[in-house]
Amino acid sequence: MERRNRANGKRGLKFLLPVLLSILLLMGFSSCAWFAKKEPATNPQAAYEEGMRLLEEKKYERSAEAFRKFKEDFPLSTYTPLAELRLADSLYFDKNYAEAIVLYEEFKKLHPVHPEIPYAIYQIGMCHFKQMLSIDRDQTVTEKALEQFRYVVENFPQSKYAPDAKTKMQLCQRHLADHEFSIGHFYYRMDHYRAALGRFEDIPKKYPDAGLEGKIKPLIEACRKKIAQEEKKQKEREEREAKKKKGP
Repeated sequence: MERRNRANGKRGLKFLLPVLLSILLLMGFSSCAWFAKKEPATNPQAAYEEGMRLLEEKKYERSAEAFRKFKEDFPLSTYTPLAELRLADSLYFDKNYAEAIVLYEEFKKLHPVHPEIPYAIYQIGMCHFKQMLSIDRDQTVTEKALEQFRYVVENFPQSKYAPDAKTKMQLCQRHLADHEFSIGHFYYRMDHYRAALGRFEDIPKKYPDAGLEGKIKPLIEACRKKIAQEEKKQKEREEREAKKKKGP
């Protein structure tokens, strides 16, 4: 009887040992995972500077990740507005323009009197500027870029971003003027002189600094001449028709 009990005890141990080993292994992995977890940073300045280091090294995905984590760890820090702006910058330099615009706009709403507001608006303009299409394509983004640069120039003329915003304004205006000119020239080549004239005459009104006056002036004169000739021919046709109706 005693031998049988010992045998049963040994069999029980054989079954228990794998179970105990599994439990110990699981506990070991859990404790390792717990120790492996990174504690949140306790120094906002150091965390911000680390994000800036990554941004300056052009590691934009990692800098974006660092600034997102900063926002989570230090939502009330004095560095948080700048971290929000640098997150937008990380996306901008990584050519994620649509996402960057959303974050710059969010910065404007959250911090309407922050000293970096001119920069945020300028950067929204740059996001649109970087997406401008050739003059034969839709120019919606060019118009949006022009709007943002104009806002900086008119509302923050003393800002350090105003001079470049003014330069970008002129580039946008020239691009839009070239777009209008290409449409006008197409109408001109198709003998639609009135439509062409309308486009050519609008360019100096809409974009006075585009510098296309010398190019447009002879075409405006040519359109007017062609229109006058068409009107004369039309009048002559009408007179002939009127004579036919009267008879001999």
